Amino acid sequence: MMNNKRFILMGLGIFILIFSSMYIISQNNYFSNRDLATVSSSNHLSINFLDEFGSFEVERTDGGFYSFIDINTKREIDRTARGVFEGDKLILSDNSLYEVEKIEGDKVYCRFKGKENISWIPDWDKAVSTFSTNLLAEKSPGSVALYSTHTGESYVPTSGKDSEPGRGDILQVTQTIANSLESQGTQANLSLNKHDPHDANAYQRSRRTAAQLLKYRPVTIIDVHRDGVPDPKFYARKIDGKNATQVRLVVGRQNQNMQSNLDFAKKIKAFYDKKKPGLIKGIFIAKGNYNQDLAPNSILIEVGTHTNSLQAANNGAIAFASLLPEFLGLEAGPARTWQRTGKTGSSIVWILIIFIVGAIGFLFLSSGSLKGSLDRVKGIGKEFTSFLGNFKRKKN
Repeated sequence: MMNNKRFILMGLGIFILIFSSMYIISQNNYFSNRDLATVSSSNHLSINFLDEFGSFEVERTDGGFYSFIDINTKREIDRTARGVFEGDKLILSDNSLYEVEKIEGDKVYCRFKGKENISWIPDWDKAVSTFSTNLLAEKSPGSVALYSTHTGESYVPTSGKDSEPGRGDILQVTQTIANSLESQGTQANLSLNKHDPHDANAYQRSRRTAAQLLKYRPVTIIDVHRDGVPDPKFYARKIDGKNATQVRLVVGRQNQNMQSNLDFAKKIKAFYDKKKPGLIKGIFIAKGNYNQDLAPNSILIEVGTHTNSLQAANNGAIAFASLLPEFLGLEAGPARTWQRTGKTGSSIVWILIIFIVGAIGFLFLSSGSLKGSLDRVKGIGKEFTSFLGNFKRKKN
């Protein structure tokens, strides 16, 4: 009996050792990848320490929203549930540029800065066709990477709630974009990794997903979201004869890729304004990083708001995806959607597998034979059964 007890204690010790080792290794890999990714070519941090931990990539959770007001005319020009800070900028659907000057409660006062020169130039067709070779990698396979940081985001008319942790409607919207690209012969590198909860650390968790997707050298990487403005009419539009939602582009302004990502967003708006007018709601240049320091041509899109239906959001997503290959200059081919689905549970499974393999190895080595290993296992079973019997008797 004493041998069995020692054996149990040794097994528990092995489990704790393996679990601790796996945790330390995973954390070391996480922070080493993060640190490498957030250091620019000049060896300066691309984002500040506070922003690294999601201080600015926040959203309203009280059901409210921010109303952007022209400081001179006092009229409302836009809305968002995303966090707003002084210095943020807006490019509206008519290409008017505004900059946030002050914030008073839910009112965000902005000053008109003029009209942005955003119009599609014919020569850009050739320039865009070189994205796959000049931007994210010297030899890109011509794919599009897709993921969602806030994987619990849902659409109330369809799901009855605005959030479903682990299985939000936004994952279906992301899948819809991937399916549309695949139907056009464009490869989509899709990740359905879960990054819940929807808190200040969500972008930290999705950072690992983005870094994994970039290993496939995509032409662009897109983080798919939806807004939280309660008015269902705010994003609603008829697109291609269907009830759909508009798509807003979001660019983080606190990283070394800000200008290239903003130029990329402007080109998207110019192209879509020409090909599918009304689909792009505008561009929000927001304080924060949004993991866009990882690569140029990173973009965050908001497909409608939580009070739109999932079907309307999917229609908006299909309209957006329908032009992406042409915009990026990608030729149709035998596309495959590479799907990477992962969650915390998968790591636990691997740890359990390693533990079981380690335990079997330990049994074999300690007993010297397969029969001896089986005898040890039977002994543990009897010991455990005896323990439960004693426990029940004491309880009674």
